[in-house]
Amino acid sequence: MFSELPALPEDPILGISKAFKKDQRAQKIDLGVGVFRTPEGLTPVMQAVRKAQARIVESETTKVYTPTTGAPGFTDAVLKLVFGADSEALSAERCAAIQTPGGCGALRVGAELLKRTSARRIVSGAPTWANHTPLFGAAGYALEMIPYYDAAASAIDFNAYLAAVKKLGPQDVLLLHGPCHNPTGADLSRAQIDAVFDAAKERGFLPFIDCAYIGFVEDLDADAYIVREAARRLPEALITFSCSKNFGLYRERTGALILVGETAERADALRSQAINVARGNYSMPPAHGGLIVAEILGSAELEALWREELAAMAATVRGNRQLLVDAASAVGLGNRLSYIAEQRGMFSLLPMTEESVTAAKERHGVYIVGAGRINLCGVHEGNAEYLAAALKDVMGQ
Repeated sequence: MFSELPALPEDPILGISKAFKKDQRAQKIDLGVGVFRTPEGLTPVMQAVRKAQARIVESETTKVYTPTTGAPGFTDAVLKLVFGADSEALSAERCAAIQTPGGCGALRVGAELLKRTSARRIVSGAPTWANHTPLFGAAGYALEMIPYYDAAASAIDFNAYLAAVKKLGPQDVLLLHGPCHNPTGADLSRAQIDAVFDAAKERGFLPFIDCAYIGFVEDLDADAYIVREAARRLPEALITFSCSKNFGLYRERTGALILVGETAERADALRSQAINVARGNYSMPPAHGGLIVAEILGSAELEALWREELAAMAATVRGNRQLLVDAASAVGLGNRLSYIAEQRGMFSLLPMTEESVTAAKERHGVYIVGAGRINLCGVHEGNAEYLAAALKDVMGQ
């Protein structure tokens, strides 16, 4: 039976990491996989996580299954964090959540939930995170693309995007990125978010907001604008929340699917459906990451420490952006990369072709995804000048 299954090509992003490790050159730069890294190339365990984990291990008395909704305290803490303690939608009990295996698990459960509704298609601005396509595809949706990012201008083409959004209807789902758009780094402004939600209210389509980087732009409250406005202004929404980046819990696979209903009764019904989807998929979520998040957000001391560490990581990424812009200008690229300083989060798209990406790898040991997506965490004071010179060589004047 298995003889009928051919070997599949390696994941392109994971393949870059493998090739980078095999590269024997002393001067090489990995701008691929989307994880936070220090200048030494480490992805550290946050101190707040270490302390929370120690408390959990010390007090844990059982390894019994986690409830299908998640580790005790996790969903309540996440809802309060995402919507704010004074949220009217939260006090009206219009928001519910279940813990999922990472943000990917939340996306897949959300897609399976939509299959039980009248939703006929899911639409996203182009480009989007590469894994969106297989996650929704596995649930039976061919992700449809509309204009979003103008690569030639290195900016959002909002007029084209909004024009396409205004053609959506009540059976359509619009996939939106929370803060720190992946792969472009180009986020909608608050005014643009408002315009999209005006269209949603008028046209009746459902926003599905994927949040993997809340806390990596300004602060946790400011970064949550898109989800708070969705809950405040619209009757329904789906939201994913990942703890991989902002808590550094990559390998713990900790996330949540948040369900916003028109009433408390609708939210309860949505949660029951999501639980049923999860039960038929992975049954219960892994406990450890959820317990860590609940412990941190349930402790004033640990939450303050976590917020401080998260703010420092966000500042590092912003600083890396400016380092690359300044280095590019210094080596003679002028303002060709100046837009990077205005963008947000870990990622940006460089104005490169696949040929120039290959040349960067072969000539200079600079590893970049696809046709130009870079993780700014791979940039630091020790390599910014070398990287800028390499980019000038392969991109030309």
